[in-house]
Amino acid sequence: MTNKQNQRRKRMIYEIGAIIIILLFIVGFSFRGTEDDVMVAVKKQGPPNEIPMMENAPQLKQTMKGSIYATSIIQKEKEVIQQEKNQKIVYLTFDDGPSSDANELLDVLDHYGAKATFFMLAPHIKAYPDVVKRMVKTGYAVGLHGVTHDARQFYHSKKSPLHEMQEDQKVLEKITGVKSTLIRTPYGSVPYMLDSYRKEIELYGFQLWDWDIDSDDWKSNSKAYVSRVINGIKFMDSIGKHPVILLHDRGPTIKYLPILLNWLNKNHYVTKNLEESMDAYSFKCNDRCHPYGS
Repeated sequence: MTNKQNQRRKRMIYEIGAIIIILLFIVGFSFRGTEDDVMVAVKKQGPPNEIPMMENAPQLKQTMKGSIYATSIIQKEKEVIQQEKNQKIVYLTFDDGPSSDANELLDVLDHYGAKATFFMLAPHIKAYPDVVKRMVKTGYAVGLHGVTHDARQFYHSKKSPLHEMQEDQKVLEKITGVKSTLIRTPYGSVPYMLDSYRKEIELYGFQLWDWDIDSDDWKSNSKAYVSRVINGIKFMDSIGKHPVILLHDRGPTIKYLPILLNWLNKNHYVTKNLEESMDAYSFKCNDRCHPYGS
């Protein structure tokens, strides 16, 4: 079970546990007097001293084992897990923004009811602060892409990726109030993001995201990338994976994006944001990584 599913499971148990305690509290008093008596008692005694926290959920579940409440919790868990399995989910991500066309990009996404995650560069965030605020206000996920987008500078040392992401994080937080830990390194994490570099950013709480499908949208100004993405989604769907798709915040990509979004809607795909509660997906070095310039 994934970290996200565990969190949902815990939250669900917490909510049900809290409801049960409140109901028992009210029912207990209802046998002792009128509704007015109950209100007087509540005012005197206040709410229950302790509502089970999420970390106590397993003990709560064990206590209720065999009861109708336990059965209900287990059934709900199964429904949530099955619902996620049945959903056709894709994660659209856009790098290098925000661009001068970012508002148009948001208009297109809004029109199709699509969600997306934006990995943005600090200088561009400063250049277009209003569109970044719009992203946050309308419920998109915002992440970090560094400062320079220059491989030589970004991968210069173990500390350089960390420093660029920290600077990017400060810029984003100052403008939006969001302290994002979602990051994507320029050109992807292989081959220049050495294991020692990865440990450094993880130490400071950053979550490294790569992708499952590279659209190659930057290679041309045509709609060719759309077919590439659709074929990739079909393959990922066949192996039961919810793909993370790499796109770029640029005019030609935005121009043909409606074709992709229309196909997703017609084929009943759901677009979602990447979240900090998810298990981040990144490429593994597997002896492929090396220092830049070596």
